[in-house]
Amino acid sequence: MEVVEYKDPGKPVHKLIEEQANKNPDKVAFVYEDGTKLTYSELVKRSKAVANLLKEKGVQKGDTVFLIMFNRPEFVTGLLGSLYAGARVVIADALTQKEDLAFQLEDSKPKVVLADSEVLEREKETLKDYQVLTEDDLAKAQGEHEVEVDYEDDARIFYYAGIAGRTMQVIHSHRSFTGAIVPLVQAEGIEESDVSLVTVPLTHVLGLDAAFLSALVSGGTALLLKKFNMNKIKELAKEHKPTYIVAVPLVYQTMMKEDEEFVKELGKSLKWSMSGGAYLPPDDQKRWEELTGKPLLQVYGMTEAPQIFATTPQKHKIGSLGFPLPGVEALLVDPDTLEIKEDQGELLVRGPQVMKGYPEEEENKKAFVELQGKRWLRTGDILAKDEEGFYYFRGVRKRMLKYKGYPIFPRDLELILQKHPCVEEVTVEGEPAGEVGQIPVAKIKLKEECKGKVSEKEIMDFVNSRVAAYKKVRKVVFL
Repeated sequence: MEVVEYKDPGKPVHKLIEEQANKNPDKVAFVYEDGTKLTYSELVKRSKAVANLLKEKGVQKGDTVFLIMFNRPEFVTGLLGSLYAGARVVIADALTQKEDLAFQLEDSKPKVVLADSEVLEREKETLKDYQVLTEDDLAKAQGEHEVEVDYEDDARIFYYAGIAGRTMQVIHSHRSFTGAIVPLVQAEGIEESDVSLVTVPLTHVLGLDAAFLSALVSGGTALLLKKFNMNKIKELAKEHKPTYIVAVPLVYQTMMKEDEEFVKELGKSLKWSMSGGAYLPPDDQKRWEELTGKPLLQVYGMTEAPQIFATTPQKHKIGSLGFPLPGVEALLVDPDTLEIKEDQGELLVRGPQVMKGYPEEEENKKAFVELQGKRWLRTGDILAKDEEGFYYFRGVRKRMLKYKGYPIFPRDLELILQKHPCVEEVTVEGEPAGEVGQIPVAKIKLKEECKGKVSEKEIMDFVNSRVAAYKKVRKVVFL
């Protein structure tokens, strides 16, 4: 098995960015869609000021900070400031609401919540018992604070469905946080002169690691949008000439649909683009490459092991997820017997980006296996490999569907629906829905006394009022 050597910098992400600030303090680290620019030295200074504010609010090394913000400058200073303060940061999707949010807060027990005003207004009730700092508080932070952290300390936590298919903490150390970014940077040759266009949420590893931090740890510049917006993209691209984009397939499909001439123009500054997070139809991949004249690469990973495979401009095939990034070992096995397979099977991985684990030991026993004297993460994905070593996605063993690139775990929705007094049994399945991927459909057996007395809409409202917009059940079928 060929493993390309990974040059581990041995430093946490915030210290890698600080290195760039020491080397090139006046270089612009990122530009926000409203024109706000932060140089590397300003970014480090503001982040250390946030760390000081967190210290004043009682945050000590090893405490948890809960970050729930849309893409904005304060998301970045909030994240880096939490790392400087020695905290473990829960990174929550800004669309998380009500029951989902309450569960994550109760489970993680944060000392401080960093929420932007939009989230605070929407979730006032859920957040009322927590110490909340908004973007205004972070922007006014003064002073400087830094705690020395160990490479093996907890750095960031995502709430994601484990092998069991229900949401739980996915814990990453500083080592695996660095390991999620640097191998991709090494493989793609990202450098100081690069400019990344960031259109996807920083609350997901594709946006945070592959699109945004890949530029910052390399000394480049990131162009940050709050969310996908064609006019803002045109403005930023015209002025700053992005050299790469990392986004979900829907971003490329929408851009081609809305303005092919702009896509052609974009191709003049781009070196490459990269798609991840969902299935990329080969026809869309070919069309983007025809319009831009540059490759549309693919990256593959998951929250438990971000960015493990990718194609590069030098090694690229339409339809392929690529090959293991530097430091990554991959095995294909029979999902039931774990017998090693050469051409197709469930993917097992080892590498610098693999999570520390879930908090529950029983779940870790299901997620990790011992094979060939080594510990491997089971991905739950079925992949095939061709004679040149390129991998291809073939399906999933775990229960998961994708909507607009967002992962949805049917078990989470089933657990909520089971709380409805009229639901006897429920199964949530994905239904194909064109470019957006799949929509969740709830198939329900009602209790005898409720038949004819409760509507599909009532059931749908019951679950949808409790979850993020992208998780909403779009159809209810009574069986």
